[in-house]
Amino acid sequence: MGNIVLLDELTINKIAAGEVIERPANVVKELVENSIDAGSKNIVVEIKNGGKTFIRVSDNGKGIELDDMHIAIERHATSKIRQIEDLEKTYTMGFRGEALASIVAISKLTIVSKTAKMSAGIKLVAEAGDILSQEEIGSQVGTTMTVENLFFNTPVRYKFLKQDATEFRYIKELVQKIALSNLDVSIKLINDGKNVFQSSGNGNIKDIVYVLYGKEVKDNLIEVDYKEGDVRVTGVVGNTLMAKDTRKNQILFLNRRNIKNQMLTNSADQAFKGGTGIGKYGFFILNLEMPADYYDVNVHPTKMEVRFKDEQSLYKIMYHAIKGALLNKEFLGNNEIENNKENYIENEFEFLTNHYNTDNKIMNQTSKLKKIELINRDTVRNVNYKYSGILFRTYITIEVDNELFLVDQHAAHERVLYEQIKENYKNNIKNNSQLMLVPEVVNLTHKEMEFVQNNIGLFQNYGFDIELFGDNSVKINGIPDIEYKIKIDSKNIFMDILDEMITKERATIKDIEERFIATVACKAAVKANMDLGEDEVHKLLDRLLKLKNPYTCPHGRPTTVKIGYMENGKIKNSNIKGDVK
Repeated sequence: MGNIVLLDELTINKIAAGEVIERPANVVKELVENSIDAGSKNIVVEIKNGGKTFIRVSDNGKGIELDDMHIAIERHATSKIRQIEDLEKTYTMGFRGEALASIVAISKLTIVSKTAKMSAGIKLVAEAGDILSQEEIGSQVGTTMTVENLFFNTPVRYKFLKQDATEFRYIKELVQKIALSNLDVSIKLINDGKNVFQSSGNGNIKDIVYVLYGKEVKDNLIEVDYKEGDVRVTGVVGNTLMAKDTRKNQILFLNRRNIKNQMLTNSADQAFKGGTGIGKYGFFILNLEMPADYYDVNVHPTKMEVRFKDEQSLYKIMYHAIKGALLNKEFLGNNEIENNKENYIENEFEFLTNHYNTDNKIMNQTSKLKKIELINRDTVRNVNYKYSGILFRTYITIEVDNELFLVDQHAAHERVLYEQIKENYKNNIKNNSQLMLVPEVVNLTHKEMEFVQNNIGLFQNYGFDIELFGDNSVKINGIPDIEYKIKIDSKNIFMDILDEMITKERATIKDIEERFIATVACKAAVKANMDLGEDEVHKLLDRLLKLKNPYTCPHGRPTTVKIGYMENGKIKNSNIKGDVK
């Protein structure tokens, strides 16, 4: 007699439940998504004991037909697809028909449902895969599903559940994410008889953000609405102040389904680059809308993992959507949106995704000039400011329309130099070195010398006129020809940049190039405690106002901060917390 046998239906369903239902939050997810697929506009989720003993999801959707009640709890029973080809044109949250069968296999499930055509509702009770009863009952149009005693017949799985508070936290986070992606659906969450969360369903994402994160976050969000071809990206991103040390505030949806995708996350990181600070991650809540045949969510039962047919195009679209929104921010009280920012964004994307070999890149002078102009706006921002002075020999204070701003002189100059150096490099502008009267020889350690030898072209392309001088020395004939406030010590700036690069030398060529530019700009920019004359202040501000991206230094430090508005000689509505340092 052979060893291979056919499993009974209950065992099959329990195995499927292990894939679909790991904890109470999975039950809530499946039931709420079914409610959304049924066209519900009001959903109430009630939980007791972290969902272990009681979960109820009520909706005002279209309901379940009488003839479908029995088959609804069967495995692979679904109204959403008929054949495999339908997966490429379905937009529903569920489609496999495994959820209810998996739930009823490990719990007691009560379904009360009524359609608009039915004279009375139907109540069906099932447990461990078996139907216990069915009867007519008075009810409103819609469906209520109650799950009790989850995992009662799988004690080993029950033992691995967390404490009630922890399991409820998973449910709360799940419901809130569903609310963020279904803005036109009102969702209420009740835990042990107490209202915990409720969305209005008015279609405004900032209202939900206000409830979840508070007023400060809501006031620092920028709306995103970008479309390219059949793909549209909508939602919100946070400005520089919203960057955090973790990715917990990065939420991504695909056709309103919460997903995780490393490619899209990497694209977002590149778009936020230079605006979030080192080691911090940008805030975003974004939904990507696209045809169903552009992707495959049928990778894992949780449907969190997604495969895309054209990842390269989506990487670029995600970058453009976020970068474009970040460039629409207010600057020194001015809200003028740059009409021609797409060329600048494309130029930035090209720089971040392509390695520039200046020996092979040849451009005529006309194309160079056209490229350089991309860093500046078509029309300079019209900001009528009143210069007041410099605070702590670091912050330029200006008044704009009765509001007071601080301009960080180092961060502002660093951004100006960064854009200039980068364009010089990208456009292969030669002879951009400032020759020294007397060349300087610098002795290096073995490690420093090895880095210079391997990257001497990088130094030269950015304007350092250097040459190898013996086994452990280099001769500096010139440094990048960019404006300096004071005389820069050529040896110091060279060594500062070299030290910075060596500390993070294990990086891709693109990361090295980008960080090199940022480091050169940082070391060459005016510093705190350097005195600027009034003419120099106006020149710096004028150059900053011309840039398409004046908001932060390349390391993410804001160039300007609004203190508040002046009223009766006092500052009101300040957004700075603590002391200015």
